[in-house]
Amino acid sequence: MTEVLTEQAWLLQNKINPFPVGGTLKLEDDVLTYTLGTLAADAVLSWVEKRAGLADLANRLKGGESIELFRLTRAERKIDWPKLYAGSAVEITSPDGTSWIVTMDYPSGGSISQTISLFTGRKKGKAWKAALAA
Repeated sequence: MTEVLTEQAWLLQNKINPFPVGGTLKLEDDVLTYTLGTLAADAVLSWVEKRAGLADLANRLKGGESIELFRLTRAERKIDWPKLYAGSAVEITSPDGTSWIVTMDYPSGGSISQTISLFTGRKKGKAWKAALAA
């Protein structure tokens, strides 16, 4: 029986200007996927469209479509854990060089809420780090 790890997670445009976009990160049978659903419909999606080479994401998501942004096997993906996020975010790079920063908790503003988010994200990040390293 294969263990499946699933997490509501957020894509960040970059480390400085995040524009978070919610979706689902999933690891099953050594295949890592990130899927956008209704959670992402109201987010700023222009950067995601450009990076993924997709169009009309907002309307497609509002129409109920789920959109898989990536599907990568162990051999296809490069994983990095940026120190800036202290284990609460992972950078996933595909063979074509497309890179996605995925954080385990919503990147909130303000120092207190950001600190709380960092701690809960680190706990989730530890589980993902172990699973992705296995």
